[in-house]
Amino acid sequence: MTLSAYEEAIDFLQQNAIPYNEVKHEAVWTMAEANQLDLPNDVVIKNLFLKKRKTNEFFLCIVVGQKKVDFKTLAPQLQLSRSKLGFANEMDLADVLGLKPGFVTPLGLPHDEQNQVTVLLDKELQKVDSIGIHPNSNTATVFVTYEDLLKIIKYSHHQMMIVDLD
Repeated sequence: MTLSAYEEAIDFLQQNAIPYNEVKHEAVWTMAEANQLDLPNDVVIKNLFLKKRKTNEFFLCIVVGQKKVDFKTLAPQLQLSRSKLGFANEMDLADVLGLKPGFVTPLGLPHDEQNQVTVLLDKELQKVDSIGIHPNSNTATVFVTYEDLLKIIKYSHHQMMIVDLD
């Protein structure tokens, strides 16, 4: 298992002609730390790596803002019972996306060559002008449009689903 690298993320964006603006910053490990950064985008995006229990089926849930993800609301949209949905562990995150906790990003999707991950997009993302995501590093943020986020998912050959988290 090799971890996803910053250079891989930037190369992926450049090779797929996905425009982005990059801001380097101090390392951030939590949403609270991310909120303290002086970034050009005031909408914070949260990425959660979830798993259908007792399977190798994973979900990358991309959420607008400080919204709490209620599994009771999300699970039925995935045609699962609440008890079947949980957070993936650190080993799964490393094995599937090549990422460590605090680095979860759609730019880890190219590492999922077995296409075990379905991307769940908060419906509110469509209203955001610029979406900040980690380039496989928590010391930088790249900003892309919603349409370009969809390209990242498409070019990494993953399925996606719009979810209502309200």
